[in-house]
Amino acid sequence: MEQETQNNVISLDSLVQDRQLQMLKAAVPYINNSNQKTMAFLIKFMELQRTMTLFNSAGPSLQMCAVQEDEEPLPLQMLNALREFCTEKEKETLDMLMNYVQMFSAYETLFT
Repeated sequence: MEQETQNNVISLDSLVQDRQLQMLKAAVPYINNSNQKTMAFLIKFMELQRTMTLFNSAGPSLQMCAVQEDEEPLPLQMLNALREFCTEKEKETLDMLMNYVQMFSAYETLFT
């Protein structure tokens, strides 16, 4: 299930990084100490530049496929996407939060 979620979720990193940037990141530990800081700043600057380009383009750049432009993403879908990156303890907390959201949603449906 988690692998399926991972394949369906497009992370910001996958949109602003490419193979060349990953290669630069992998090379940082092998560069002499005096140049590592400069290289790390350069890499982060390139990521920031690509992020700004992504969000300055026309139309929504980063959005769930199932959500229409005028709709709000559902909190449960967001929390479920976050689970992939959580420790077991954090997953328990997220599960509890997701149960509360579902409970309040059901309450709202019943009494409105």
